[in-house]
Amino acid sequence: MKIRYHFNTLPLLVLLGAAAATDAQVQPQIAQRYFQEATKLCERDAGRLWGVSLCGPMVIGDPSTGTRAASQPEPEGQPPRFPGGVDGPVTWGGLRWFYFPLSMLASTDADVRQQNMLHGLFHRIQPELGFWQGNDDGFNEHLDTLEGRVWMRLEWRALRRAVESSGSGRAEAIADALAFRRERRRRFPGAADNERREEIREGLASYTGVAAWASSPADAHRAAASALAGGEAQPSFVGNFEAASGPAYGVLLDDLAPGWRRQLRSTSDLGDLLASATKRPPTTDVAVAAVRYDAATLRTAEESRDRAQQVRVAELRRRFIDGPVLTMPAAGSGTSDTTDSVGIPGAGTVFFRNFTLSARWGRLNANGGVLRAADGSTLSVPVTGPLEGTTLKGDGWSATLNSGWVVRPAARPGSFTIVREN
Repeated sequence: MKIRYHFNTLPLLVLLGAAAATDAQVQPQIAQRYFQEATKLCERDAGRLWGVSLCGPMVIGDPSTGTRAASQPEPEGQPPRFPGGVDGPVTWGGLRWFYFPLSMLASTDADVRQQNMLHGLFHRIQPELGFWQGNDDGFNEHLDTLEGRVWMRLEWRALRRAVESSGSGRAEAIADALAFRRERRRRFPGAADNERREEIREGLASYTGVAAWASSPADAHRAAASALAGGEAQPSFVGNFEAASGPAYGVLLDDLAPGWRRQLRSTSDLGDLLASATKRPPTTDVAVAAVRYDAATLRTAEESRDRAQQVRVAELRRRFIDGPVLTMPAAGSGTSDTTDSVGIPGAGTVFFRNFTLSARWGRLNANGGVLRAADGSTLSVPVTGPLEGTTLKGDGWSATLNSGWVVRPAARPGSFTIVREN
C-alpha cells in the first residue's frame, strides 16, 4: 500500500489518551523499540546518502484509541492535528516531526517496518534537500489505462532483471527498461513530467528506505527486486508506481554512477540519469524486447482487467460526474491513501480511503470516494440531498466550512459548490 504525503506538519514518548485499552493502542515499550531501530540505522548512515542526517523526532499514533508515543519529550502546549490513519510530517514545538500510524508499522515484518520508517524520515528532511515540490501531484491517470499498465509492467520486469543481474545481462535489461519507459511516454503526452515529479518526491523516499536499511549492495538489490514485484501486484498503479520504480533506479545508479545523488535536482529524471550512466541507448525494437518479458501473457491479463475496469469506471462516472455532486477547491494540505484508486479518463482520479484536506475554505474527510479533477483544481463528492449550513455530510464524507465560505447550488440540478461568501 502506498500513501501520499501532503502534510506541512509530524509527532511522540508517552502514552496519552483516554480511550479504553485495546490491542491496537500504542505500547510505549514497543514504540521505543521501533524508534531505536530507526535511529540506529539513520546513525549508521551518518549523512552518507544525502549529506545530512536522517535522524529526527518521530511519533507513532493510533487514531482508534487516541494513544501515541514520541521519540523524545513532547513540546509543551497544544499538540498539532495528527494525520490519523496515514503517515506524514507535522510541525510541533518548532520542529519537524514524522508521524507513523501504528497500523502501518505493526502490520509488517521488521525489515519492511524499518524501511518504512527511513522512508518517512527522508520526507522529514526532503524540503531542505530541495526535492519537495509541495502538494502538486503528478497526475498519472494514464497508469490506470491498458497501455499505461502494460508498458509500466514491462519496464518493471526489465528493471527487476537488471537489479538481479550483472555485466551484459544487466546492460541489456536496463536498455529494455528505458525503451519501455520511452514507449509509454510516447503514447501519453505529458506523462514524462508527471511521472518524473512523483519519482523525485516519492520514489527517492522509497529508495532511501531501502538504501539506508541495507547492510550490503546485495541486500539493497533484493529489496529493490521485491519492491518491483510488489508494484506489479498492486490493483492500481496511480499514486503507487514510484514506490516500485524509485528503489530500482536508485540502486542501479549506485552501481553505475555512485556520485549521482550529488548531481540530482528536483527537475531530474531518474531514467535519464541511468541512461547517461550506462552509455548504451535504449533497445530499438520494443516488440522484440517485450517478448523477453512474457509480454503476450501480460497483455492478455491486462486486457481482462481492463474489461472489468471499464464497468467500474462507468459506474464511477455516473456517480461522480453525471450525478449530483458537491465540488470544492482542491488547494490545501492533507492526505490521500491511493490504495484501489481509480482513474476516470479525462475527468480525474477517485480515492476511496483516508482522504483529508485542510484548506482555506474548511476541512474535508472522505472514506467513501472523492474525485480529484484531472487538472488538480477541484474535488467532488456525491450528494443525495440538499446541503446547507457549515457542517455538510454525505455518504462516506463530511465537510466543515470556515467563516466566509458557503455552499451554493451549482448549475447542474442537485449539485452544489463551496464558494467564498459575497
